Amino acid sequence: MNPWRIAWKLTIGIFALIGLAFVAIFIAMRFGLTNVRGTIAERNASFLTDTTKSVIGTNNASQSVILCKVHALANFAPLTAQQIETAYGQTGDANLVSTMFDVSSIRFANTNLQSSFDICATAVVPDTTPITQTAYAWADSPEWSVMKSAFVRDQDTINRAAHDAGISPRLLLGGIIGEQFRFFTSDREAFKQYFEPLKVLASLSQFSYGIAGLKPDTAKQIESYLHDSTSVYYLGPDMENVITYPAASDPDTVRFNRITDTKDTYYSYLYAGLFMREVIVQWKAAGYDISNRPDVLSTLYNLGFNRSIPKADPTAGGAPITVNGTDYNFGDLGYQFYYSGELQQEFPYVSPQSQSQSQ
Repeated sequence: MNPWRIAWKLTIGIFALIGLAFVAIFIAMRFGLTNVRGTIAERNASFLTDTTKSVIGTNNASQSVILCKVHALANFAPLTAQQIETAYGQTGDANLVSTMFDVSSIRFANTNLQSSFDICATAVVPDTTPITQTAYAWADSPEWSVMKSAFVRDQDTINRAAHDAGISPRLLLGGIIGEQFRFFTSDREAFKQYFEPLKVLASLSQFSYGIAGLKPDTAKQIESYLHDSTSVYYLGPDMENVITYPAASDPDTVRFNRITDTKDTYYSYLYAGLFMREVIVQWKAAGYDISNRPDVLSTLYNLGFNRSIPKADPTAGGAPITVNGTDYNFGDLGYQFYYSGELQQEFPYVSPQSQSQSQ
């Protein structure tokens, strides 16, 4: 037989076998014959930190669902998923983490993330390619990068002011974040030329002042309520001397200098925290607890005392702000920041038990 004919037939035969192999593989993949089903714990083992492994048991169904959701969210926003996992490792608080999942899923409403959450108890979450770093448009923005750097530098000052005001630093920052986003997004040229390169917060200078966007009259009101035992905003005798003045000084001048000081921002953070504490007391006296409502507290911080009217069904509101192509308001930003897991190393969540002991 002609050797060329033999070689030709062999070549055709080899290509035919390759074609059959590809068809077989395609059929197997189409009908899921190549899927390797493993336990949720196995799929997440490499993702979890030692802290979480020490908290989470393998026999608790609700904990398994949380791990599955962490893995599912990691396919869309890996950094946010890691932050939620860290929060769970810190607190063991399933309710906190559940809310963090709910808030983080808002950005992905038109994806299959929610359906992945729904089937987490019984199915393996499919792998997809991450489309963002976080679950929040604002957290992916250059404005947040600047704020994040500044808040980390101010960590000790923020924590001290929050402690002195008697409020969570994460709640306190909710109002500050809204003010900073509003300024940065309204004056893009100043942000690009000055604030972004230097990684510093904006100090407002029209109508509202300083990094916290405080009106002088509002700061004066905050102080007056500290000493008015008949006011619904009164925090008690232990808080009356949280703000003092040097002898023979002019309080109005000193107060203004304090809230506009960009080198020592303690009083800016302190006044913001005291405002939130005072409206919490006001609402509590009316029968409503907003001490764990970052959306309401950030909204009221923007609207002021005059708009703080206790009611049973408060919602997020305040001035509209567009960040990274997404529309928010003050309340939205404060709410999402609180549950985002951002900056939790510097300003950690507190477990319910620890929180009850501190009150």
